[in-house]
Amino acid sequence: MKYIDIYHLLKEKIIKGSYLPYAPLEGEHALAQVYQVSRPTIQKAIARLKRESFVHTRQGAGIFVNPPEFYQDNSVISISERIQSDQKLDNVVLLFDTQQAEGELADYFPQPPGSLLIHYRRMRIINEQPAIIEETWMPSSLFPEFTREDCSHSVLQYIEQTCGLAISHDVKTLSGKALNQEEAWLLRTQEGRICLSIRHKVFLQSGQMAQYTLETLLSNEVTTVSMR
Repeated sequence: MKYIDIYHLLKEKIIKGSYLPYAPLEGEHALAQVYQVSRPTIQKAIARLKRESFVHTRQGAGIFVNPPEFYQDNSVISISERIQSDQKLDNVVLLFDTQQAEGELADYFPQPPGSLLIHYRRMRIINEQPAIIEETWMPSSLFPEFTREDCSHSVLQYIEQTCGLAISHDVKTLSGKALNQEEAWLLRTQEGRICLSIRHKVFLQSGQMAQYTLETLLSNEVTTVSMR
């Protein structure tokens, strides 16, 4: 089992509440026995959890889980991972095609002339209420087997677990946006409403950008956490 698999298993337990905030994680030796891997493998998984603010360590005391406000808006977490057991998530794929990497997109994804990008648009519906419109581009060369069906699930998990490509970070740009007529209809709200718009640039550990997403949320709230 690779460290990235253990990272995902532990992250899911933290997000879903199997480990309570401020509760201790098992020690490295115990985790190595549970997952039947070496301690260096566990150490790499824990190091990533620390970088993404899921856990912290106290010298001589162990590894402890952080509360959700430490990581929920500061880590690369998909909606599929964040959804709680009492919530239902549906994905409606509105568009799926390929586009040539031109203009701004060509700057984001340095590709040979004529290279294609996977392009899709989907609605994220939580508890039968429209919540998010996503429009995404990904290099076809990186994901040649990606299909419309894959849009119905967590694409970040597809990248890491199906393709075996480790995600490094997500650069987010937040702004306000007045909804146009189509967006307002999809989100079941009034045209012109100011909503939160997030531009995501998701990078692999290799340094290559794997995904560029424009996200329009019905919500217009932003939460930040400062630590010292």
